[in-house]
Amino acid sequence: MAINDNASSSDGSGNKTLQAPDVARSKNLPWYKTDIGVRLTPHARKLFQEYSHVAPEDIESHILKIRDVAWEIFPWPCVGNFWFLSFGLSLHPIYPTILSRLCSSSDKILDLGTCLGQDLRKLLYDGAPLESLYGSDIFPAYEEIGQALFKDEATFNDRFIVGDILDESRESALARTEGSWDVINIIMFLHVFSWTDQLKASKRILDLLTVKPGSMIVGAQAATINPGELAVRPPFVKEGEHRTVFRQSRETFKRMWEEVGRAKGVELKVWAEYESSESEGPGEGKEGRFFTGDDQRRLVFTVERV
Repeated sequence: MAINDNASSSDGSGNKTLQAPDVARSKNLPWYKTDIGVRLTPHARKLFQEYSHVAPEDIESHILKIRDVAWEIFPWPCVGNFWFLSFGLSLHPIYPTILSRLCSSSDKILDLGTCLGQDLRKLLYDGAPLESLYGSDIFPAYEEIGQALFKDEATFNDRFIVGDILDESRESALARTEGSWDVINIIMFLHVFSWTDQLKASKRILDLLTVKPGSMIVGAQAATINPGELAVRPPFVKEGEHRTVFRQSRETFKRMWEEVGRAKGVELKVWAEYESSESEGPGEGKEGRFFTGDDQRRLVFTVERV
């Protein structure tokens, strides 16, 4: 497949908003896996057979081929190590509630940082109506790559909003949807930002949510019991370049959202909890993870409008 957007994203004005040094696309990195292994769970295999209609013997080669196209767009560790096959939203404890709401009402979900749209396809496969499902990402090419991965170009259309959550323009595609979303999914999203940008992004996300009580933001992200700004290391920055991300703890995450609520005059109920440090998930040994260390955790959370 031919993809034009292979290096960076543009915010529509020609400004580059996210780039990775070419060396970051090396396939000699510990989080670039050449074998899918246990990441292809029976549940994932079943979805590719029944939803995407890929022949059982072709599933692994099909995923490998499309994954490599996605890697050239941006070399996220979650792409390199096939984390997208985990269908992360479906692992969230509130997933059955979200699915039930989408199936029984006119509620809509926005999957921010949708990447290949895997969580949306899982919702659709599990019975959610297509018209309730939308995704947004900074990279326009992910729409076409997701359609190629799930082989649904003919049916999964007009579900993708190109947008940068940090873009403050009132004319941006995301800004035009403010107040529209009943559920916003931010799986593996906020942890790529500094503290300042996480706070800014969270305020923007809250603006996107509907004003009705019960609307919610759900997700999971890398976390730590020792929170703070971390310097981003090569190959994700060039030698000598300085950029940081803020690794949240459960406590700092809750405080951040309480601050966001106060700033916006909105009462929020915040639940956040660590997954067990032993439950890393299939194929997620420390040697294949980008963020390692005994203090590292995975944080699962829900932020609900009261």
